[in-house]
Amino acid sequence: MSDHRSGNRASTVATTVGLSLLALNLRPAIGSVSPVLDDLQQSLALSDSAISLLTTLPVLCLGIFAAVSPALSRRMGTPGALVLGFVLLIAGILIRLDHSVWAMFVGTALAGAGLAIGNVLMPAVIKSAFPDRVRLFTGIGTGILSAGAALSAGFAVPLRDATDSWSGSLALWAVPAAVGLVAWLPLLKNSKPAPAAAGPAADQGSLLGDAMAWQVTGYLALRALVYFTALGWLPTILADLGYSNSSSGALLSVAMLVSVPGALFAPILVGRKGTSPMVVAIAVAGAVSLLGLLWAPAAAALWVAVLGVTLGAGHAMALTFIGMRSPNPQTAAQLSGMVQTIGYLAGGIAGPLLLGLLHGATGGWTVSLVLLAAFTLPELVLGLRSGRNRAVRPRRRGESAVPVTAAAPAGAPAAAPKAPALRD
Repeated sequence: MSDHRSGNRASTVATTVGLSLLALNLRPAIGSVSPVLDDLQQSLALSDSAISLLTTLPVLCLGIFAAVSPALSRRMGTPGALVLGFVLLIAGILIRLDHSVWAMFVGTALAGAGLAIGNVLMPAVIKSAFPDRVRLFTGIGTGILSAGAALSAGFAVPLRDATDSWSGSLALWAVPAAVGLVAWLPLLKNSKPAPAAAGPAADQGSLLGDAMAWQVTGYLALRALVYFTALGWLPTILADLGYSNSSSGALLSVAMLVSVPGALFAPILVGRKGTSPMVVAIAVAGAVSLLGLLWAPAAAALWVAVLGVTLGAGHAMALTFIGMRSPNPQTAAQLSGMVQTIGYLAGGIAGPLLLGLLHGATGGWTVSLVLLAAFTLPELVLGLRSGRNRAVRPRRRGESAVPVTAAAPAGAPAAAPKAPALRD
């Protein structure tokens, strides 16, 4: 009995370490590029349009390869799919060392494919390993993810200077990826294809007819729209408001740093008050921070800090909804694939493009920032709808959603209601 308990404890520790390293590696391969983009452009003689394509490519890959990640998980098992993701990530990072245009684009695409697998399957890992602590481990995971993004942005230039090369700065992020790969290799013994059991929990049908799945998808899409627009345009917006390039870059780093506590604590606080207050707070604070940049640009540091907290908290809430609305790990992977495919393609690409076009047409940022703030209204509605106590499931047209507590796998005892954790 004690051996069994020790085995379970060791497995839990190994999964926790693996989850932490997975989260840490989900942003540096792409977050480390932006600070050295000028050096990279000059070195490879890339045109402005090629640079635009390069910066869009990772988000495009996150969306496209998210669609196939649930199928990989079903065929290879989740640990097997994650090992493949780490291999693709490491290969992509190292290929970029070739110092050629093709290597930069191919390497970025491979790295994006590996990141997409990790992005989609992280909620499934949490749902499988920690079904009773989804919010806690989602907070930890997204907090570490945000920390990885902040570290990669903050250390990119110092690493470039230390290695005397932009490629050296990018390549060093293969080291934590290799550590993550090593951590997941022992877990391959638990990597089995999903069983073809009967019942809704094992149904591999589509979630496209499920209203709750679309509400969670819409929430992440709008959060991705704000996140990637801020990441891409915030330094330019601040420069146009009168801040120097160094100050604008420093403020972007502040936004990334303060997103870490936002991502860490938002899911945990949901357990105390339910989802609705957090959804409202994120939407209102996000709108105020965006409009504050227009109304009181002298206080940009305050508005950027508030915006940064909402970026981390909003992303964490989207991932929390995936776990809370999924009755089992297989459905969590399927929902995560749908949410991130549509969310990243719609929000992560369309948002920055739309605001850039509006800026070009109007010659300023007023219309763009007001519109971005206005998007928090549908975000609020979708967040409140996503917080309802309903489970998604692959189902035929005409079937209705079921309560989370009624969605246990076939043959399992009915779970007791868990208010206030799923009260909303």
